[in-house]
Amino acid sequence: MKQYFALASLLVSVAVHANDIDPFNFEREHFSSSMTRAQVLAREQQPYLVGIDTDTAGRVVTDPTVTPRAEVAAETVEASRLGLNAWGGHDARMGTPWQEDEVHSAGAHAVGRTGTTS
Repeated sequence: MKQYFALASLLVSVAVHANDIDPFNFEREHFSSSMTRAQVLAREQQPYLVGIDTDTAGRVVTDPTVTPRAEVAAETVEASRLGLNAWGGHDARMGTPWQEDEVHSAGAHAVGRTGTTS
């Protein structure tokens, strides 16, 4: 009988604590802003970074890539052959200088350039 009474009192006490509206007293912390509404609206009109071109929707405009697709594909294949690629960011490792030169020279060879690239 004592076991049932202990269990019932435990369940009631857990229910009382679970019903607490603000257990961490967040209601007592009040938010105060250091900017006026006009400052916030003016900040929204400016680009996030100075010197970055944006379109009318505020998106950053970037130049198209200058690396040919064949070069990127060849470098990816060479990096995979050397075991430098990892899926999902797991087990990724940096290549040695020799391996990096091999990857870059494979890309250069794919687009017809000779020599090493920097």
